[in-house]
Amino acid sequence: MRRREILKTLLCVLIAIFIMVAAAALLLAGFRKSAEEEQEKQRALSALENIPTVAPTAAATAAPSPSPTPRPTATPTPVPTVVAAFNPDDFWDYWYSTDGTASINVWDISLDSVSFSFYQTNRNQTEAVSADVTAEVAGNAAGFSFTDSAGNAASGNLTFDNGQLYLRISTSEPVSSVYPDVNCIMSREQVQLALDPTATPTPAAETENPEQTNTQSGEYFFPDSNSRYLTDEDLAPYSYDQLELAKNEIYARHGRQFVTQRIADYFNSKSWYEGTVDPETFDAQQDSIFNEYEIANIQKIDERMAQMG
Repeated sequence: MRRREILKTLLCVLIAIFIMVAAAALLLAGFRKSAEEEQEKQRALSALENIPTVAPTAAATAAPSPSPTPRPTATPTPVPTVVAAFNPDDFWDYWYSTDGTASINVWDISLDSVSFSFYQTNRNQTEAVSADVTAEVAGNAAGFSFTDSAGNAASGNLTFDNGQLYLRISTSEPVSSVYPDVNCIMSREQVQLALDPTATPTPAAETENPEQTNTQSGEYFFPDSNSRYLTDEDLAPYSYDQLELAKNEIYARHGRQFVTQRIADYFNSKSWYEGTVDPETFDAQQDSIFNEYEIANIQKIDERMAQMG
């Protein structure tokens, strides 16, 4: 029995030893596992430490596109501005010569053309000539030519200069006592003409036919040659051809017709002339047609023409 007890005790001891060994084996296995895990952990850490640090790639920043080289802006070539040579609005209406004998009325004007009425009289305002003129403008001037109401062929020019109007008109061969003759800077102020104290008063014409007293301005050389005696001073300004017309003017008043074409054309242009008597009939009766003034004046003009040759 004792042996059984010993065996039982031994068995218990063996079981205890087995349990202890088993426990030790378990502890050892756990320790190993922990050691292995720790080693793995260390290796992992070591591996992590050995991984080269990669610098973070900076986000790609778009490089600014280079600004295009600005094209040189071409400076526009200025269009030349044509400066008007004068202002037409400055020259409308009436202008007067400095001596008061001539005037013009500008009734149409532009930078291309000008139209005006011309009038000229003597200082006593007993005779006058007139004309309507249209001329082309070039720059600030206009050249023109015209034939006035008395048949005078005249030419000249207008110059427009900073509001001032310069007028030049001349007549190469006058056919009347008053004819276009101006050379001055015109004025807006009209000069009042004073009667020439040396002028011979013109008596009223005495005639049986009132129609023969027409004294329309510019229509006669001597509108009163049938009522006063002409003087040397009256005849002095005229050429030979003009005196011939002045003499025939006395005949024309009484209706004589003319054979010479130049003389016929001249008197046919006059509003007062009526050629109703043929030359042969007139010449046969002229002693009873002319009065004493007309006979004397015809002789006076003939003498002057003879002197001129």
